[in-house]
Amino acid sequence: MKGNKLTPGSNMRWESSRMILPEHREQWLKHQEKQERVKKPELDPQRWEELEWLLGDAMRRHHLLRFTYWKEGFFYEIIGTCHYINHEQQQFHLQKKDGVQYLHFKDLVNIELHS
Repeated sequence: MKGNKLTPGSNMRWESSRMILPEHREQWLKHQEKQERVKKPELDPQRWEELEWLLGDAMRRHHLLRFTYWKEGFFYEIIGTCHYINHEQQQFHLQKKDGVQYLHFKDLVNIELHS
């Protein structure tokens, strides 16, 4: 037997009212994106010192590094070598396969050797 809108236990009763306005969909998507965002972790002075040692050693030996940074609620990674640290502008100059990229100190989350 085929169900209809009045069949008990059926969801078809509300089927005709299933719609969403474009404005509501847009707001829902913005809400979902905000839920996925992460607060920026703060590095303590001891962690900065550890990163300095790692970075100094890697620069002397030209090791490939993985830089993890935070931007607008999301984490990103850059793989390359650090060829210069600009203390005046507070940024790293990272040499990648496709050119140089600049990374601000304030966005940095982690540095590790790339295997």
